[in-house]
Amino acid sequence: MTPEEIKGQLDTLKANLQSDISKQAKAETEAQIKALEDRLKAAAPKDLAPELAEARAEIKVLKDAADKNQPVIDKFVNGELTTKKESKHFNTLLSEGINENADKIRAMKKGQSVSFELKVVGDMTFGASFSTADVSVTNLKPGIIELPKRKLHVRELLSGGSMSLSNFAYVKETPGESGPLPVAEGTAKNQFDLDLLETSVPAEYIAGWLRISRKMLDDVPGMTTFLQSRLPELLLRAEDTQLLTGDGTSPNLSGITDAGNFTAPTGSATIDVEQLVQAISQLEGYDREANGILLNPADYYAILLNKAAGGAGTYDLPTALATINNGNLYIAGVPVFRSTAMAADKFIVGDWVMGANLLTREAPRVEFFYEDGINVRENKVTVRVEERIAFPIYGDNYFIYGDFGNLT
Repeated sequence: MTPEEIKGQLDTLKANLQSDISKQAKAETEAQIKALEDRLKAAAPKDLAPELAEARAEIKVLKDAADKNQPVIDKFVNGELTTKKESKHFNTLLSEGINENADKIRAMKKGQSVSFELKVVGDMTFGASFSTADVSVTNLKPGIIELPKRKLHVRELLSGGSMSLSNFAYVKETPGESGPLPVAEGTAKNQFDLDLLETSVPAEYIAGWLRISRKMLDDVPGMTTFLQSRLPELLLRAEDTQLLTGDGTSPNLSGITDAGNFTAPTGSATIDVEQLVQAISQLEGYDREANGILLNPADYYAILLNKAAGGAGTYDLPTALATINNGNLYIAGVPVFRSTAMAADKFIVGDWVMGANLLTREAPRVEFFYEDGINVRENKVTVRVEERIAFPIYGDNYFIYGDFGNLT
């Protein structure tokens, strides 16, 4: 081994001696240092004598420092010392800061101000004076917290499709003459007609725009993501209104509750769940398939809280009539959907699959425009959200639309 290699090992052992905290490791390191010193002394030429003397001096300094710090090292090894930082309450730090700057505060004149930083040694706690500070102050939530989204949009209940023209034309059968009848041998068969009606619905725009500063778009974290989330939600809320209550006068769609698109309930029940069962029966009487009930959340939960009469206070919704499956309510086997798009105290029992289609001419989209109006001069950005859809409803008896009669 060359003197350089021995010296390299010696340097490594010196570093170990400085970092090791156990007595055993210290003793072993010192023994190795002595052995290497002897080898280096024997192998080193005379011109390395000054460096060897310097190395011995450094070793002596390290050994003296290790001996001096040994009591502290022993306490640390035995767990008697911890690294926990001092923790002071916010009010304590504030009081200390005010006391230290009392002279400045007393000398403050009108129009002047005094500021000082709280001297935080370890952790600063807020306790009851600011119980949510650990979350709301020290860990700021990134992005923009938007208003809640509607849990269910009407389009989720409908069959969808696309269209390539500005109008969607279709042919539907209307009630007509009688059909085939029994006939005796040798007599004329019954003649009948199929009454067909050709109709169409236009594709209408639902759209809106807003203008924001480019600075906000560039500087506010998550602004673009927020707009791409929030604007479609607002668009779908406007769409919900059109699909349910549009009056059919252009540019409005003709919604489910528009005249001619539904049938009123014919049952005589006054209890909510019974009215829904009668509406299901009525719809199936038209040979339609009841595959969904739409309610406002208030009416949905009111049904769950149905109680026995006579003040017994027992929740008595019949299990044979109403069931809960995976958290969803079913009445007579028909799933019940809840959405704030539906007006309170109203209900729709429908054949959502066959009764209507939501057809898309132009899919919902969000667009950004820098060159619009005076945007260039004012450093603004125009943001537009829009879609173009048609909503054909194929008859007046696919949906039963009624009123529970609980509100006056």
